[in-house]
Amino acid sequence: MTKAYKVIESNCTGCRICVKNCPISVISFKNRKAVISEDCVGCGVCFKLCKFKALQEITPQKKVSVCQVCPIHCSIPEGRVGACQRYENTGGVLERIEPLNIVDPAIIKLEDSTGLPNLPLMLGRGAGSNLYSADVPSKFVGSAVVDGAEVVTCVTETVLSFNGARVKIDTDEFIGENGSPVYREGLVVGYVNTAEYGSQFIYFGGSHLNTSPGGHMVLRTTSELLNKKPVTVRTGTVKQLTLQQGKPPIIDGVQAERMRIGCGTVIASTFTLERWGPPGSIVDEVIAIDYDITSKMSAHTTSGLRYGYKDSGITPVGNYSSPGRYFGIPGKGWGGSNVMEARDAIASIDKTKAWPGLRLLVTEPTAVRAVYFELDENLELIEKPIPPKVEEVLQYIRDNCEPCNCFVSVVAGFGGGIRDVISRTRSRNVNDALRAGKIKYTICGEPTYIMPGGGITAEACVENIPEGSFTWVPTPASVCPMEVTMLRQTYEEIGGYVEAIKPVEEIMKETKTKIVVPKKGLS
Repeated sequence: MTKAYKVIESNCTGCRICVKNCPISVISFKNRKAVISEDCVGCGVCFKLCKFKALQEITPQKKVSVCQVCPIHCSIPEGRVGACQRYENTGGVLERIEPLNIVDPAIIKLEDSTGLPNLPLMLGRGAGSNLYSADVPSKFVGSAVVDGAEVVTCVTETVLSFNGARVKIDTDEFIGENGSPVYREGLVVGYVNTAEYGSQFIYFGGSHLNTSPGGHMVLRTTSELLNKKPVTVRTGTVKQLTLQQGKPPIIDGVQAERMRIGCGTVIASTFTLERWGPPGSIVDEVIAIDYDITSKMSAHTTSGLRYGYKDSGITPVGNYSSPGRYFGIPGKGWGGSNVMEARDAIASIDKTKAWPGLRLLVTEPTAVRAVYFELDENLELIEKPIPPKVEEVLQYIRDNCEPCNCFVSVVAGFGGGIRDVISRTRSRNVNDALRAGKIKYTICGEPTYIMPGGGITAEACVENIPEGSFTWVPTPASVCPMEVTMLRQTYEEIGGYVEAIKPVEEIMKETKTKIVVPKKGLS
């Protein structure tokens, strides 16, 4: 059934939500009202989002072709693309814009460790999507002989509701409490996860958010992140957080530069003899402030105590853990903690242990900030210029820090429908063969980590996946290129669609294809 939409002007309030969210930009704003052009494909994003019932379904004014590759069934006029921007109507025929990607046969070989190819024969990119139903194989089932063995690869651009994007953000900056929501244009698109040794994590999407009223924004955000585009969001702590694969995070307008080399303990213990020197050399105490583990060098068992440093009597803020180690509190201060000034790092000074002239350095795991103090005759902290030799150590620490970056991975739950296009007889067969090491799953050629346990939940870094490999459809759901590779014998054993197998050479004669060399092989 063909369809398009028009605006009921009397109901339109001019909120522009339809203008902002139309995936193919056919809605404009004129005279304080939304206007939909004749190129509307009837994807229904505007209809779902309008709170004022100002959209009405109509018959398209132009001749259209109805797309059958996802449940939306866009009505696409000639010369236009559908909501996923993957298929174009050319002379009444819908064609996938990106050709089917064929992996260069010259670089495919069997691995000794697995007996499976190091790369799939084809990539899901350019294959097209499946509308899952009984007895429907994946879009292409290709075969080729590799090192004397017949190999089969099944490919499809699979439509997923159970997926998301995990972003590893290399920074100490506090971006929000664990579990707190992440917003884009007022809608929840993800959640802050835990921090792990100098990196913060955010998970975008997941089935609950994908199917929520804001699912269109969730899937748009996930798709843009996976396609390596910059995305700006906010949390309860950060007003503007810009994330992009391979780029430093920008936090409230400031680009993060250095990633810590470790916790506060590393600053105090790793550099004790090598850089700080034996007792009495250039400092008497080092306090390394950290939201994770704040360190007091003189009392630390593997640094100050080990090398004969005298206890300074200075106690840093934080919850005591063990000698020289204190758990910090996350915040927007030094080392990602709630300490905003160097003096605030000191909880107390035991004047029965401290001495006049004691030299104290307060810094953080990246050594970006540092303040040098000496105790006067009243054992009060007096800030002084950082001595050159101390500055040399600080610079050494900075030089050991890696640059901050963001890394994005796709997380995909391959459910029953997707397994049914691999095995006609029983989807469980796919799981069993995968656990037995007879099947290899890849996402656009990239190796995937298959999480243990039931189901098939895979994760892959997008660093080497070409931009534009992911998209979303207004159901809403994501579209992910997937490959399943195995020996032909295995494909027959699991009940595959043997009659659908075609040699890759034959597929290349019948289909628009291109030869590709993935940036990173699986071996």
